[in-house]
Amino acid sequence: MLKPYAPKVFQLGYVGVDTPDLARALDYYGETVGMTETDRGDGASYLSVGYEHHNIILRQTAAKGLGNIGLQLKPDSDLAALRKEAQNLGLKAEIKTDSQPGIREMLEIEAPGKIAVQLYTDIDTPAPGFKRTGIAPLRLGHVAIISSDAKRLMVFIEDFLGFRFTDTIEGIANFYTCNRDHHVLNIVDAPEDRIHHIAFQLKGNASHAMASDVLRERGVKVEWGPARHTAGHNLAGYHFDPDRVLIELYTDMDVYIPELDMCEARPWHEHLPMRPRNWKLSELSAWGTDFEFNLAQA
Repeated sequence: MLKPYAPKVFQLGYVGVDTPDLARALDYYGETVGMTETDRGDGASYLSVGYEHHNIILRQTAAKGLGNIGLQLKPDSDLAALRKEAQNLGLKAEIKTDSQPGIREMLEIEAPGKIAVQLYTDIDTPAPGFKRTGIAPLRLGHVAIISSDAKRLMVFIEDFLGFRFTDTIEGIANFYTCNRDHHVLNIVDAPEDRIHHIAFQLKGNASHAMASDVLRERGVKVEWGPARHTAGHNLAGYHFDPDRVLIELYTDMDVYIPELDMCEARPWHEHLPMRPRNWKLSELSAWGTDFEFNLAQA
């Protein structure tokens, strides 16, 4: 029987990225991606795609890594009740006030795999504007995390956060949504703990060519794509940021209908109805696109 769909959150708000070279990372996310710095302090830079106070946090550290993940709660959420619920599950959970620019109060939970998940209802929206230079994405769409504790992390995502499972690639890459996007989180079950990729949605399909031209001008190599995936069916291209964190640029993401547990029908779907399924590792691209770059092992 299908689990009731009652996600506590409705979107991915931001991803924190630890970097050993803040100036270099800031140049990439600011000038190449086309984000605007809205605040800086304590060795961290906060960057916005165009509306919220921040969608990426860059923090100066000794080594690269995942800093935190920000998920925006529904407006009527009770942080104290959520803290108690998390603590009853044996998770470390703490309400923090004014610990981060733009967010007055948040609940930070140490999720399985020691991932800092920060839940909040409100974030400042200074709306610095969408840039007309660089890639200039439409929004931050999803994040993929490699976790050595993936099975417990997926239980946390499903049972505590209320996300819905939408697809898997041989049980290795597992896709979850909290809204109508095919996926907002992608959990990769592997003996590592790091970011697999951060994904930005482009304005439209024609933007893939323009984004690739920007990357070439900035001396950044496109590693894979643009091509059409199977899980999610989004058009996607991948490249590395300066710390070799994989960045995805995508459009055309499948639209998930939770009441029917299926995605809206599209002409390019291999199966109708398109329900959650197990894809093969050899089925990463609907077009059979093959490059030297191995996306599965990135």
